Amino acid sequence: MLHRLEPLRRILHAAATALPAIAASAFLHSSAAAQVNWRIAPEAQLVRLEPGQLGQALTDLAARPDAKRAVLQFARPVTPQDRAALADSGITLLAPLGNNAFFASLNAAELDPVGAAQTIEITSARAIDPAWKVHPYILGGQVPTWAVVSTNEDPVTKAPDPVIGAYVLFHRDFPLGDAQLLLARHNAIIRDTLETINGAVIELPFSRIMSLAGEDAVQWLEQALPQFDTTNTENRAITQANLVHTAPYNLTGAGVKVLVYDAGTARATHQDFGGRLTVHDASGQITHATHVAGTIGGSGVASAGDEKGMAPGVTMVSYGFQWSGGGTFLYSNPGDIETDYTAAVQNQGAHIANNSIGSNTESNGFDCTIQGDYGVTDVLIDSIVRGSLGTPFRVVWANGNERQGSRCDIEGFGDYYSTAPPATAKNHMTVGALNANDDSMTSFSSWGPTDDGRLKPDISAPGCESGGDGGVRSCSASSDTAYSVLCGTSMASPTVCGLAALLLEDFRAQFPGNPDPRNSTLRALFAHTAQDRGNPGPDYQFGFGSVRIKAAIDFMRTGAFIESSVDQGGSVVGFVNAGFGQQLRFTLAWDDAPGTPNVNPALVNDLDLVVIGPGNVRHYPYTLNPTNPSANAVQTAENHRDNIEQVFVQASLPGQYTIEVRGTNVPDGPQPFSLIATNLAAMSISMATALPDLVPPGQPIDIDFAITAINQSLVPGSPTFYYRLDPSDPFTSTPLTPLGGNLYRGTIPGPLCEDTPQFYASAQGSVSGTVFNPPGAPASFFSTDVGEVTVAVDQQMEVDPGWTVGAPGDAATTGIWTRVDPNGTAAQPEDDHSDPGTMCWVTGQGTPGGALGENDVDGGATTLTSSIYDLAAHPEARLSYWRWYSNNTGGAPNADTFVIDISNNNGASWTNAETIGPSGPGTSGGWIFHEFRVADILPVTSQMKLRFIASDFATGSIVEAAIDDVLVSSEGCTNPPGGCEADFDGDNDRDSTDLNILLTNFGCTSSCVGDIDGDDDTDSTDLNILLALIGVPCP
Repeated sequence: MLHRLEPLRRILHAAATALPAIAASAFLHSSAAAQVNWRIAPEAQLVRLEPGQLGQALTDLAARPDAKRAVLQFARPVTPQDRAALADSGITLLAPLGNNAFFASLNAAELDPVGAAQTIEITSARAIDPAWKVHPYILGGQVPTWAVVSTNEDPVTKAPDPVIGAYVLFHRDFPLGDAQLLLARHNAIIRDTLETINGAVIELPFSRIMSLAGEDAVQWLEQALPQFDTTNTENRAITQANLVHTAPYNLTGAGVKVLVYDAGTARATHQDFGGRLTVHDASGQITHATHVAGTIGGSGVASAGDEKGMAPGVTMVSYGFQWSGGGTFLYSNPGDIETDYTAAVQNQGAHIANNSIGSNTESNGFDCTIQGDYGVTDVLIDSIVRGSLGTPFRVVWANGNERQGSRCDIEGFGDYYSTAPPATAKNHMTVGALNANDDSMTSFSSWGPTDDGRLKPDISAPGCESGGDGGVRSCSASSDTAYSVLCGTSMASPTVCGLAALLLEDFRAQFPGNPDPRNSTLRALFAHTAQDRGNPGPDYQFGFGSVRIKAAIDFMRTGAFIESSVDQGGSVVGFVNAGFGQQLRFTLAWDDAPGTPNVNPALVNDLDLVVIGPGNVRHYPYTLNPTNPSANAVQTAENHRDNIEQVFVQASLPGQYTIEVRGTNVPDGPQPFSLIATNLAAMSISMATALPDLVPPGQPIDIDFAITAINQSLVPGSPTFYYRLDPSDPFTSTPLTPLGGNLYRGTIPGPLCEDTPQFYASAQGSVSGTVFNPPGAPASFFSTDVGEVTVAVDQQMEVDPGWTVGAPGDAATTGIWTRVDPNGTAAQPEDDHSDPGTMCWVTGQGTPGGALGENDVDGGATTLTSSIYDLAAHPEARLSYWRWYSNNTGGAPNADTFVIDISNNNGASWTNAETIGPSGPGTSGGWIFHEFRVADILPVTSQMKLRFIASDFATGSIVEAAIDDVLVSSEGCTNPPGGCEADFDGDNDRDSTDLNILLTNFGCTSSCVGDIDGDDDTDSTDLNILLALIGVPCP
């Protein structure tokens, strides 16, 4: 059923006429600018400003009383230096829009139009049309029936006014904590927050869509996706997994932890898991998740090894998605993705995730225009892969089973364009399904392209079988020894995920001490070594082909790959020497910055793979034609659409091939990338030391680098370290110290509180020349701050912290706070948060294996009060803890709250620090970190306390809470007393290292390291002073 209301674009008249005068005046006598590809084009246009109009246009935009954000377009790509200079002129660039355009925030008090114009030519500046912020589906008046929560009556027209689930993104500079008040003005409520992408899952009346879109803080608004639905002998054989399970590989995935994110949780007690799988939420046990987990890492013990998974030595953490934050089961809640991924990555230490879920548009009868979309959930996934949870992460996703009918063949290309979100994101590895017996295409696997023409799937793998079992046989939830047969990309995706675990295990063995490869490296390795299927080269059916894990591991072991990064206008160059008639393949992939849903295409940072062969012949990457999706890929032009590119040379000429990764247009950089090439000669230089956010004053800073020469030699003596303590000084260079193997160390002399240490490094290859880290140095460099963190309170609950249970008014009859090693249920944690550690505070301790509601909170409130914290000496104290709260199960879910208060007078009065619930984020279990600056809530005193109140006032609800790891810390900086003259490296002596530093800087005539006598140069006088001091102890 398609539910239509009056198209919302007809309601735009009032909003459009409310745009400032600039929308009418500043564009007079102006010519059209290169257009931003808004999703509602051609109605949305930017017009080119004449030079004399810019100042007034910016001033008018900044002067609006209720708006400070606008759209700015520039004459060329914006560099990081441009961005910084514009910020100094009162212009902060926000999300990129393509064609050198950005959302931007204008600060009226600091706006300097002249300074901005001197930085970079601004060709267009205008207010943001609310229509640009709204998904075309709902903008056209179509009500997403799958997301209708209830129906109200419009108070004026008396017409039905459905309340729908939706996703909203706010501009990057809008505080997400202010969203609730903003949304309330439009009768919208928050069901969950999307903190990593500054968004929310909301419900609002359909009639209020345009009023919400008119809010200056809102960047994008779209209808919620339909609820996600579920989407090994043969598999092991065809993918070469059997070969790498045996000598000389002997791989099992040991040491790799996999997040299995599915429509429910796996049966942890199945014999094939042998205790290697744990369940971490209350979404419910299902066969699909059990089957998926078995394909990834089942041991096959219950089948005498026949149904062994791809990586039988992995450990797995099982999470299931929960639909909407309000407890309804209508639309999908990406907030649950964020919550579960955060818990799995940050708490459980997961290394890679499998996702055999999707929106199943065709089979469920949802609106077909959803297919191909790039929206908020895709933004979230791309953000997670890129590192929004604290580290880059690897994600495998089923490409979907949408070719099960013809209802959605609406583009005129048959089964093409059948990939539905969130398989339409850019960065995850999407997997199509093949028949395991012959590598043929299945009848259901979704095909690309996406609406903006990007390649889908990336790769393919066995997900069914024609003949034999008729599918993939793996573990079932029906018993601890049962198996079942299923078909789908849901089976292909865990096949690839398990294979990726084998590759990760082998990478760690082959390249010890290096961080795990990025998602883009795995994606490139699989694409580079896949068995081509379908049309020659990549295609919209098979992607780059059928995965082969032995081929991928063998290639990985050659080391012919690099991970590096480029910024705007930058490049990284490598070389390949070829003989006559060789096949050469070069693959580039990058985890792109999250896209801006307001525009097409979704690609943000456009890198180009430039291959120049003998005779200066350019070899282009594969490109596909979205308007002729069944056609073969060609190699006639650059690819400006995908974030994976491949150049193939059928028969090489003898000589050298130059491979350049070029930052063609990088508005949100720097952009990390992965490059793979046969016989690649390149230099890789990366930091092997995690750069601290804060370094203590007066102590030298050691920075280690890993330098690897690939198919060439490292030029002796070339590894060099550059540093400075004052940004206005030139960099000082000094040789990097070899540590053994490929590790080198640079040392920054002990900085003081007033310093800002900055540094970079370089090395030279015999073929590729000099490379820098970061790329683009010295214009780009690493930096850190000077200071110290003082820990005032650290209560890990392993010993009694002196807390108090109970308070006047408590009436709970069960679930009273207690400090224990918890017995887990679907609502209460099985383990504390500390690692290592066992103890935490929980609301009641049930028996091992007890029922869900055993000893949960019932009958009222239970209060837990901390000991006194004397924070008088810590005015900038930040207080943090890990909390667990679950109230979304039982007969009356999402009815209670978890209240956390703080006092600065020993509990005489209390002020709320946060309240969790009754619905929304943080109400479905999982350890969640929370931190705040104490002075933002109360003046800091010597009498600080915390209290935690869990309650159950609703019949039938199940309430569980837990607290662990309370930490109070503050940041400050005090320079060490005295000093040691001529101790340039800060190690409290004067020795040959200091002499080398002085000699390196000999002849410097301004702001010099080595200037002992203070005459602003480093000369023979300084040398004589140091020579007299060498060996003399420091005071």
